[in-house]
Amino acid sequence: MTALLPSEPAVPPVPSRDAVSLLLVDDDPKNLTALESILESPEHRLTKARNASEALTALMNTSFAAIVMDVQMPEMNGIELARLIKQRRKTQHIPIILLTAHYRENEDVVQGYDVGAVDYLTKPVHPAVLRSKVSVFVDLFRKTRALAEVNRTMECEIVERKTAEDRFRVVVEAAPSAMLVFTAEGGIELVNSQAERLFGMGRDSLMFQLISNLVSPSALPGPDATEAVGPREILVGRKDGAQVPAEASFTPIHSPEGSRWLASIVDIAERKRSEESLRRANAELAAKNLALEKQAEERNLRLKAESARAEAEAANAAKDRFLAMLSHELRTPLSPVLHAVTLLNENAGCTPDVRDLLLTIRRNVLLEARLIDDLLDLARVRNGKLQMDFQSTDAHQLLHHALEICSPEIVSHGLEVRLELSAAVHGLRADPARIQQIFWNLINNSIKHTPPGGTITILTGNEANGALRIQVTDTGCGIARDKLTRIFDAFEQGTSTEASKGLGLGLAISKALAEFHGGTITAHSDGPGKGAVFTVTLPATSVSAVPEGETQRGEASPGAPPLRVLVVDDHHDTVAALSTLLIRRGYDVRSAESVAGALETAGSYVFDVLVTDLGLPDGSGVELFESLRKRHDSRNIEGVAVSGFGMDDDIARCERAGFSAHLTKPVEINKLQRCLASLTPKTAR
Repeated sequence: MTALLPSEPAVPPVPSRDAVSLLLVDDDPKNLTALESILESPEHRLTKARNASEALTALMNTSFAAIVMDVQMPEMNGIELARLIKQRRKTQHIPIILLTAHYRENEDVVQGYDVGAVDYLTKPVHPAVLRSKVSVFVDLFRKTRALAEVNRTMECEIVERKTAEDRFRVVVEAAPSAMLVFTAEGGIELVNSQAERLFGMGRDSLMFQLISNLVSPSALPGPDATEAVGPREILVGRKDGAQVPAEASFTPIHSPEGSRWLASIVDIAERKRSEESLRRANAELAAKNLALEKQAEERNLRLKAESARAEAEAANAAKDRFLAMLSHELRTPLSPVLHAVTLLNENAGCTPDVRDLLLTIRRNVLLEARLIDDLLDLARVRNGKLQMDFQSTDAHQLLHHALEICSPEIVSHGLEVRLELSAAVHGLRADPARIQQIFWNLINNSIKHTPPGGTITILTGNEANGALRIQVTDTGCGIARDKLTRIFDAFEQGTSTEASKGLGLGLAISKALAEFHGGTITAHSDGPGKGAVFTVTLPATSVSAVPEGETQRGEASPGAPPLRVLVVDDHHDTVAALSTLLIRRGYDVRSAESVAGALETAGSYVFDVLVTDLGLPDGSGVELFESLRKRHDSRNIEGVAVSGFGMDDDIARCERAGFSAHLTKPVEINKLQRCLASLTPKTAR
């Protein structure tokens, strides 16, 4: 074999990343080295083979741009190897340059080209010629490879696009809403089965429509729109002419072929019906809730009122119990004082000065009792439990009685009283005690606020409508204008003078009593130091016979046996004084200070009347009376309750137990005498 012309570089170049592979085949290592030195370049990646087997192995693993191959090789020459390479599909396109040192004219060239060689060079090969020829095939290989890459990319894009379109069609078809794809010009390119059902026409018919024929143009995206539009409510016109409410969304689809729009249209007729049903249901529910809330609010208000009422009633009951206990505790010590004063006054050896002092004590004891009565009356007024005993009475007579009660104070204050009873009609249908209480309060009020030497004028007359008018005028300290509106409030005082000290209940109770009788009471004053005028108006009637007080009812008829009385009270001084007073008046009296003591005394003493306190240390007077009545059921026993408990409930409890009377402490002996005298016929033996 003839050696090639060597041209060896000092340092082999490093192939670049996109270097092209070349296969060098020669059985002579020197020739391979010479070819390598000629073709070494960063653009080439050289593979050497010394025989056909190595060449075929290399061709199986690498794609070569060209093969430079010697013709004369042992076992299989270059012509045979070239023929074999061209027969294989994978390698038949590789250009082959044959090299030979034995050129046999045209025969060798024809044989070389016949097996598929692209060129035939004789040795020694000129390096520049070989490099030039190889570079042509390298450029061709690169262009072919680049074109193949482009083709592969295009094929992938085509496949991907077709796959995407197929997938898009599947998605559109499977969508639960009506889907339509239309161009910017409005032409419909794709529809699904839901669109056929919604519009009521077949797919072919829809494909020939413009989107503007199916959907109102105002709902469609504008010509310059590039972003998604919707959702928005529209009306869809079906083929049968029906208008169906729907909700439409429009999504842009950008592609090299141009922009398109995907319309998603949902039939919302059922939703509209459901919303309307829900709206009606919500309205009905809201109305029911409002009614329930109103009922609950009313129930809560009612419950609150009933709780509040129960609390008020409990508070009133507690206050009543307190007032009853307070009344009892305050009245109890007054009774022996009043009885002692009476005993002393009846002593013939009393001097006038001592009698005056005794009268002062008696007057103040009764005043104290009046103040306690005022407290109880105020509680009765506020609780609506003030009881009235309406009967025919004479207002003029009641005025005289009130003046008699107040006369000691009038004299002690050095006051002048002018009485002008000019009313032609002065009869009343009223509770005499309560009307007299009004008169006493007004007269006593004037006495307290009028200085010594002053005048109190009491006038009566008739109004145009026939009502009775009573005026009490004084020359006292007067009332400030800002207090005239409050003068009848409980605990209110018209002035702040020493004379005005007190509870301030009289006028408040008088106003309530006047209103209970269908009347009025007013106050007038020209100011401080100018006196005051109190005017009471009451419905008047003609005067009928009014019985006078029975002054001697306490005396037993001549020859009658003395009334036997059992007196029971846990207050020792009260028992002692009351028993002495009754014995002096001719009664047969025994006494006890407890329930047990009374029962023991009753075992050996036959009596006619039980005079008992209600609050005893080992029981109540009511229980004692009921027990004694059961023990002596063969004869009649009368009962008189004398107690510091003077509330209406106490009086009612005594009436239910069968007591003939309930007297509130302190009790004047004359009043008790009259009560006992009224029972004498019932106990006659």
